[in-house]
Amino acid sequence: MNGYTEEKILNLCNPKHIHSGFSKWYYIQAEIYSFGKYIREYGFYPQFLPLHIYTDHGGGAVEIEPYRHELETKAYAMFYHVPERVKRWKELSGKPCYTLFSPFVFYRRKNKITQSKEAKGTIAFPAHSTPDIKDVSHIENYIFQLKELPEEFQPVSVCIHFCDIEKGLHKVFIDSGFPVYTAGHPSDYRFTKRFYGILKNFKYSTSNLIGSYMPYSVEMGIPFSLYGQEPEFINISDSSIKEGKLDLSEDYSEYDRLSSLFEGLYTEITREQKELVEHNLGLHEGISRFEMTKALYTAYLKHGNLFEDLKYTIARYSKKPRWLFKQFQAEIFDF
Repeated sequence: MNGYTEEKILNLCNPKHIHSGFSKWYYIQAEIYSFGKYIREYGFYPQFLPLHIYTDHGGGAVEIEPYRHELETKAYAMFYHVPERVKRWKELSGKPCYTLFSPFVFYRRKNKITQSKEAKGTIAFPAHSTPDIKDVSHIENYIFQLKELPEEFQPVSVCIHFCDIEKGLHKVFIDSGFPVYTAGHPSDYRFTKRFYGILKNFKYSTSNLIGSYMPYSVEMGIPFSLYGQEPEFINISDSSIKEGKLDLSEDYSEYDRLSSLFEGLYTEITREQKELVEHNLGLHEGISRFEMTKALYTAYLKHGNLFEDLKYTIARYSKKPRWLFKQFQAEIFDF
């Protein structure tokens, strides 16, 4: 694989090309990275109705303690991938909380996406920054380490997060000779489709930080290696965690436990890795489709307004017929 052109990378991350579904977003946590689309599908819930639930980001959870914004949400219920987070929530809040069956895994299995028979090389997911958190580490050191990976893991390609593409990091990797990919803007409902469209072409995956790409890779049968210098994160404005320099081991209760299972280079998936990933993705304790249906409609009956929601949808479509066409077109084409 040759990577994407810079034009395609920028187009995939351009807000002008976003396909964000057919309903109003009340809680972005439950919508981004395609979560909203596949939570609705999983729960037999119409795509035009808003969600009145809140979720975490994925099965790479490095913290059990709920964040402040989660506890303060007005949503009907909270959903976590990791059962231990559900248990801890119930010690702190009387609001309903459920274990979420991974929307990513639901999509992958429903569409029978598997690793390509021609898969080769490694896809690297460099630790990504956010608008609130900077990575001040020397990326040149990590680039050197990727180039030094053993022949078995070569060639190496890189998948860059939207936030770092905005900061121009993709150019550094392109200039260093790496094929570069991205799953695009996190508010685009095609994010999951694009993610697996990239991942399936590689024999291995790696990162210098534990993140959701780890369990998604392993669940698909792709060995994951935690490799390379750790990021040096500085929190400048995220109110849910401490300010200043972050210490992954001290500030995230599960980081050492998770990282210890993946540190080094792996060409096979161990039993312990597989079990942890399936547990952290809610694949055994996750809410069933029937239970999800009940939770979503209960949330809507308590917090929804059908008249206002239909009014919003009709107004959106009637004023923007070309927008509606593009939304349907986006289900088939990239943009």
